[in-house]
Amino acid sequence: MSDFEPNDEMQTWAKTHFDGMGIGGIWSPEGAGLTYKKENDTTWKLIRKMEHPSVEENHKRFSALMISVGINMIEGDEVGYEPPASPEEAYAQELEHKMEIAKSWACECGEYKLMDMDLTQGKPRFLETQEVLLEDGETDEVEVWAYMLECVCGKFLNVDPDDYHLMAGDQLFMRYVNTDGVTVQAMTRRQMIHAAESDRLGVLVGTHDPDTGERVPPWMWGTYCMTFDGSEEE
Repeated sequence: MSDFEPNDEMQTWAKTHFDGMGIGGIWSPEGAGLTYKKENDTTWKLIRKMEHPSVEENHKRFSALMISVGINMIEGDEVGYEPPASPEEAYAQELEHKMEIAKSWACECGEYKLMDMDLTQGKPRFLETQEVLLEDGETDEVEVWAYMLECVCGKFLNVDPDDYHLMAGDQLFMRYVNTDGVTVQAMTRRQMIHAAESDRLGVLVGTHDPDTGERVPPWMWGTYCMTFDGSEEE
């Protein structure tokens, strides 16, 4: 076992973090090369591990942290994998791990997985504006958004946009429905070429909808979009 000894602050964080995750939840610390699964309230299981000395040391530290807050660790039958040979392979591995985690996300009721919900009904929702500190010491305002999803149990969930993007993909992520009921969909490069050749350019979207004046999600700013009312594209 590592000589690493978790301090009180680490233990407080760990207790809150691990207790807050549902049974079957997946935890994959970013850049650690490790993936764990919550078996029950007092037991976690190592399910994936990159075969590298630094990863083994990471695992010893996480194990020590879990043990310090009363959590048992199961290991021995985890899937091992080689370190990525290129940036492209590293990206593919990271995406695979994120998808594995996304499949474990569930509603607060604990009964229904987010991946099984009707993601087509997700709508971007402006929450607030926050002031953030920049690296140069200046401050700037950023918009905070979330996707609203309704669970079968009746609860409404605010899902982080990056998490929704991971689950739903580009097509559903790069669209919104304005207050007139018109869907505004960002065009792909191929669609823009076709539109230009047929003299049917879409609309350029800025920070506000060109027709209704309402706020537009930041990831849609500066995109060319086609619009349709749900039955027929313009």
